[in-house]
Amino acid sequence: MYLAIRRATDQDVNDVLAVTKESFSLYQDELHVRYEVKALKETIESTLADIRDNAVFVVERFGAICGALRIKRLSPDLWYIYRFGVSSELTNTGFGSALLDAAIAYAKDNGAKAIALHTNSKYYRLARYYYGKQFYVHSTSFDRGYVRALFVLELTDDCGVDLSPAFLQ
Repeated sequence: MYLAIRRATDQDVNDVLAVTKESFSLYQDELHVRYEVKALKETIESTLADIRDNAVFVVERFGAICGALRIKRLSPDLWYIYRFGVSSELTNTGFGSALLDAAIAYAKDNGAKAIALHTNSKYYRLARYYYGKQFYVHSTSFDRGYVRALFVLELTDDCGVDLSPAFLQ
């Protein structure tokens, strides 16, 4: 099965937005959430801004975008992953892991000592996935109406990275 991972361009904005909305709709349905899922409120403009201002990676299968992940620098040592999703027919195929690995490598190459992300702590499958990728739960909060876990991946042994910028995401 042919797959390619690359940085998104302006021309990818519609596909990035479509895969984001598809994957976060599934997330909303599986958890039966009653709070606003911000990813579902995304627009062409906000997606395009992320493509231009941050690093947006896409995974393609036979030339069609089937997954996307956004990552941004919060400080010289800390990067933050958000809006990570893969088309529903391709979950558990390794496409998402390949996308995550590319983003981690990119952050490392650009000086990251740690990578953080948030997810709903009740989404067991996703929490287990991040544990399998060596992330750990640093803390939880209820500031968005659900138990939101801050997962962290330390990339160096002497991490000591200030995680406070991630609390604001």
